[in-house]
Amino acid sequence: MIINDKVLFIIDGDREFIFDGNTFSPVPTKKVPKYFIASTVPSLNTRTHGYKTTKQTSLEKIEIQSEMNMYEDAGLDPDTDFKISSLIIPLEDGDEDFVESYAVEVDILNEKFDPFVKKYGHLDLIFPSALSYTALYNAETIDAKNDLYIHLGEHNAYAVIFKNGQYISTRTISTLDELARKIGVDIDKIREILSTKGVKDELYNDDEFIQMSDIQEELSKLVERIAHSIGHKRGIFKLDTIHNIYLDFEGLDIPGFLNLFDNYGYENSNKSILDPFKDIEIGMKHFALNAKYALEVAQEHIIPVNLTVYDRQPPFFKTNVGTFSVVMLLAIILASIYPIYAYITLESLVDKESELKHNVAQMQKKTKNLHAKLKDIRENKKIIKEKNNKKELKIKALGNMISALEEFDKNTLNRQRMMKDVNEAMHKYNLSSKRFELRDSDFLIVQVISEYSHRDNISEFIKELISLGYSNVLTKKVQKTETYYESFVEIHQ
Repeated sequence: MIINDKVLFIIDGDREFIFDGNTFSPVPTKKVPKYFIASTVPSLNTRTHGYKTTKQTSLEKIEIQSEMNMYEDAGLDPDTDFKISSLIIPLEDGDEDFVESYAVEVDILNEKFDPFVKKYGHLDLIFPSALSYTALYNAETIDAKNDLYIHLGEHNAYAVIFKNGQYISTRTISTLDELARKIGVDIDKIREILSTKGVKDELYNDDEFIQMSDIQEELSKLVERIAHSIGHKRGIFKLDTIHNIYLDFEGLDIPGFLNLFDNYGYENSNKSILDPFKDIEIGMKHFALNAKYALEVAQEHIIPVNLTVYDRQPPFFKTNVGTFSVVMLLAIILASIYPIYAYITLESLVDKESELKHNVAQMQKKTKNLHAKLKDIRENKKIIKEKNNKKELKIKALGNMISALEEFDKNTLNRQRMMKDVNEAMHKYNLSSKRFELRDSDFLIVQVISEYSHRDNISEFIKELISLGYSNVLTKKVQKTETYYESFVEIHQ
């Protein structure tokens, strides 16, 4: 019988503990009871894709549709083996639900969990760690409101949005490891800087100005991305506000960080440090939240996204082989008492076994054919998609060419009109030009020459152009002698 008041939780694929809902303890070194075994997969190893479907869609159809969408729209490699699982998120209005699908490469799971599977024979649950906050609402640790959680971990970091206690979205953000590399320090140092100084100017020394500026810039970018994600989800999930913003940084604060959200309209949101496991040491608190989620799943309080490929095998006597072995044993016993009856029974069992083998072979053949057809469909769709992409690029290129030609024609017409207007105005006022320079489609410089006695004609020339709609006509330079008058006139469209 499986023990479900505790879970055996695997951390980072290299450590294992027993979790009872509040504390971690070592795994027994001798005989290990039949615990529910669970672990997480980092967000950097998962691919996600979301889509809408009707509330009437069956789970089987959702499973098929999710797999097709992940390959077609999320770009999964059809030659790579993936484990795919989905979460159905109810939408408030209309007849639709939102489906968020997750995929992880089976090779990554094997590399990470093979030693434990060899040791225990199974792994009941592998889930995206961002979903762990669901456990806080199940345990009534937090009231169900519109909440934003920001987790900063060494190799795993994300912002997670909940609406009225229901998970709706995850946004992957920069990890501590990435921040440390950008700032030019190690992991321990970035933790120290963030937890003691954060983004507050007054907490830094004068010689730390560059470091302070870099940290402020990186965390400001991070907040901006999160704010954009919230805005993107408003329409889909009718998210009118965020009531609470929680920083999940192993129970530590980052001074001034949460106040950066005030710049994006969240000055009225409550901002606090998340620490539901105060008795657990720093460095293990977020893992405790992961393990709490696994415990809720083991107790069937949560329907999970499960990416495991290491299902627990049923007891021997519940398998087909076990059942068949029992039947054969009974047959042998009966055969020792009733030879004729045993013979008939064995013949019947052999016939049934042959029939079952035939049926299994047929099912395997059909399954193989279906897989082959599905692969062909994916390949064909991929080819069609590539062809469509090429056509779209050609159409786009033609569109750009047409736009360029239209712009060229427009510019040409503008230049032609300017030259025509200037020439007609010069002719009207008996002016000539010594220089005629068209610098752009809307900018012309004319060096106008007039007899000195008729120099007022240049003013009339300028007035004429203004009356024709030229917004800016200026005299920039004047040269004069006893016989002629020269003026450099700039004309703007």
